[in-house]
Amino acid sequence: MLVGAALLQEQPCDRLSPDEQALIGFYLDLSDRKQVERALRESEERLHLILDASALGMWYCDLPLNVLLCNKTCKEHLGLPPQGEVTIDLFYACLHPDDRESTRQGIEKAIGDRTPYDAEFRTRGPDGHLRWVRVKGQIFNDPTSGRPYRFDGITIDITAAKQAEAERELLLARRSQYALQLHGLTHASMVMNASLSVESVLRSITEQARAIIGAHQAIARVTLNGETLISCSLAERHAAWQGAEHHLELLHLQPDEPLNQSLRMTQDELSGDPRWQALAQQQYSLPMHGWLAAPLRIQGDRLIGSVQLSEKIEGEFNEEDEAIVVQLAQIAAVAIENTRLYEAEQRARTHAEEANRIKDEFLAVLSHELRTPLNPILGWVKLLRTRQMDEAKVARALETIERNASLQAQLIEDLLDVSRILRGKINLAICSVNLQAVVEAALDMVRLAAQAKGIEIDTQFVSGLPTISGDPNRLQQVVCNLLSNAVKFTPNGGRVSVQLWADGSFVKIQIQDNGAGINPHFLPYVFDYFRQQNSSSNRAFGGLGLGLAIVRYLVELHGGTAIAQSPGEGQGAIFTVAFPLMPPSSNDWAAERVAPVELASTPAFSSLQGLRILVVDDEVDTRELLIFTLEQYGAQVLAVGSAQVAINCIASSESQFDLLLSDIGMPEMDGYQLIHQVRSLPPAQGGNILAIALTAYAGHINRQQILQAGFQAHLAKPIEPAALAVAIVNLLASQPQLN
Repeated sequence: MLVGAALLQEQPCDRLSPDEQALIGFYLDLSDRKQVERALRESEERLHLILDASALGMWYCDLPLNVLLCNKTCKEHLGLPPQGEVTIDLFYACLHPDDRESTRQGIEKAIGDRTPYDAEFRTRGPDGHLRWVRVKGQIFNDPTSGRPYRFDGITIDITAAKQAEAERELLLARRSQYALQLHGLTHASMVMNASLSVESVLRSITEQARAIIGAHQAIARVTLNGETLISCSLAERHAAWQGAEHHLELLHLQPDEPLNQSLRMTQDELSGDPRWQALAQQQYSLPMHGWLAAPLRIQGDRLIGSVQLSEKIEGEFNEEDEAIVVQLAQIAAVAIENTRLYEAEQRARTHAEEANRIKDEFLAVLSHELRTPLNPILGWVKLLRTRQMDEAKVARALETIERNASLQAQLIEDLLDVSRILRGKINLAICSVNLQAVVEAALDMVRLAAQAKGIEIDTQFVSGLPTISGDPNRLQQVVCNLLSNAVKFTPNGGRVSVQLWADGSFVKIQIQDNGAGINPHFLPYVFDYFRQQNSSSNRAFGGLGLGLAIVRYLVELHGGTAIAQSPGEGQGAIFTVAFPLMPPSSNDWAAERVAPVELASTPAFSSLQGLRILVVDDEVDTRELLIFTLEQYGAQVLAVGSAQVAINCIASSESQFDLLLSDIGMPEMDGYQLIHQVRSLPPAQGGNILAIALTAYAGHINRQQILQAGFQAHLAKPIEPAALAVAIVNLLASQPQLN
């Protein structure tokens, strides 16, 4: 291939003579060189294509370091401007400040040690974009001098790989953190389920939630039975807020509606919320950074409160945090329900134990109160049997026996009253009642006891008081119980005052003493059944602790109120009962509804003269007492010990009786069966005989059953002789054909 020519001449050819003209030339063949250049160019083009396709950057640099020759990709990787010369200083300027010095030292070390260079660093381009770049360089040495003269290499953009690695590490860290949270969740579950109070559960969930999630603030808020409980756990940076529960309502946002589901807010979302903007201006608001909350539900779906966290130690609250808090809230809700059940069981157990204790104390007191009157009764009876006492001693003995027997009867009647009260079987004989007369009658009953202790009773009655609607006997029982207590608990020489006045639509009775007083701790229970301020064996006062319970029930049954007051032990007590006035229009109604029968209080001994009475009782002592009593009143008495014998006597044509007195509780055939068979007899054989039941059983149901069985009247044991005679006289009076 001819690729060129060269001409050498010393002067122009036109100056040569024809004889001197000559041309000297030579030719150079460049075919091989051109082929090499073309091959090199093609190789470079292929290399650039490969580099472009592989996103590799290439750089060349003569040593010492000064100017770098970089391809376009390399400039992009290193954050260099696309145009202009690239110096080593410009290269260093594009590096991340944190990587600049270490990169400089690495390059200098590779050149100095003549070792390959391999490093990763960050670069920042003109647009501020941050890249991770890996650089691999090679040192080339001069074959003649052995000194390094070139530093060439490639660049690789590893930003995506670094991001993936960071995400992977973050994911692994989150998984590790989640595993730790699950472990913490297990521990928290054990702690909360071991709690024995709602307060303890709330304290545990705030502490555990803050520790597991890694937050500076945690608060739990619960409302149960109208009472709100709040517990918080704060980091040391907020230690000054510990104990400031009265300000904790400002700690977190309160949703407009109840928190029915979990809620997570970033700091940006929180800052943009108008409620937080208003809350942040409060004087007592704690700093917040993000917010995470979960509801507390019990009994299926009953919302009782929430647990809330704020200010996470690292980053924002994430989905795993939310899932953990939801589970913590569920565990806490179950623990709260369990503690409520436990507390209810404990209260029931305590109540049952207290009831058993009160029952045992009551039985001990009852035994004491029943045995105490028996001692003088039996003692005086044995002394009477000696017949060595004068009439004064005999009278004293009989008085003591009667008083203690009456005391026992009253104790039993109080017990029966309580039984009727508990079963709602107290019946009132309603009529128009003058309370002053009731109070004066009660005063007459306690006056002797007061005089025996030298107690002065002052009375202040407002005259002309209107009447009330009530049962006079039960009202007298109320006043008598209060007066008896006042006399009992007032020391010798003390004072009791009784006031009666009208106050608006009520009439009030107030009884005040300067006696033993009432302990403030016992005052709320003073009207409870079987409760006594001192039920120990060394107590100074007797009684079963039933009187005031009966008082309150009877007062409330009349539509009134009973109040006890006392400054304290040793400072006396004040009892006030109030009864509503009778409406003006109710006087006639009350008078028509109740028509009480006037009874003779002391019947004459001849009032039963000639009356033929059949007595049936399986107890010999009772039969003898009834025979003696009835014969004292002039009756002719036949007493038998069984119901069958009584039926035979009534049916016998030889025996005709005017009245049957029968016990109810008897062996083989009781009083109900007896009267049933008697009523089945023809009138000529005594089927219509008048009958009165005598029983130690008591209660409204027993009375109804007795009357329905066929008896015309009923008397409860123990039986007063005069009361028995009165009952017989009244029954006869109700049967004109027998008068």
